[in-house]
Amino acid sequence: MDGFEAHIKMISDLGQSVMEYEADYTYFKEENDVFTITAPESLADISGTIAGEDAVQFCLQYDGMQLDDAMPQQQGLTPADGLYCLLADLRRGEPVQQWTERMDGQELLVLRYENENAAEKTEKQIWLTADGYRPVYAELYAAGKCVLTIQVTAYEEI
Repeated sequence: MDGFEAHIKMISDLGQSVMEYEADYTYFKEENDVFTITAPESLADISGTIAGEDAVQFCLQYDGMQLDDAMPQQQGLTPADGLYCLLADLRRGEPVQQWTERMDGQELLVLRYENENAAEKTEKQIWLTADGYRPVYAELYAAGKCVLTIQVTAYEEI
């Protein structure tokens, strides 16, 4: 797929507190991905641009101003870059497991990815529609604990 626009809901649990976010996300296969936070209201209109292949390039903006030092510390596991890194796994990675499940009467393909580095083991599972591979839901784990869930609530290919 060349691109899509989606509205996503995320629940992040990185240890200090559990936070809920919503964002509009635009994926471009050949260009930068862009997101804009829509909830909570205190963060609404903060936007980000994500690019890169191996080393993610991340730019966070608010009201036309670029915010310094915006790179997440737990790269690929935060609301800011979790979906981007998951989509990168779909493009270039090979799942360690795959299976199908039925959810709400719909058949879904589930892919599971694992990465291990010196710091920690991460796992990612993504549920895709079996008839078009549209992302529906994802869970991201660090050291065996779910740190981020992503639910796609609206989706349109572009």
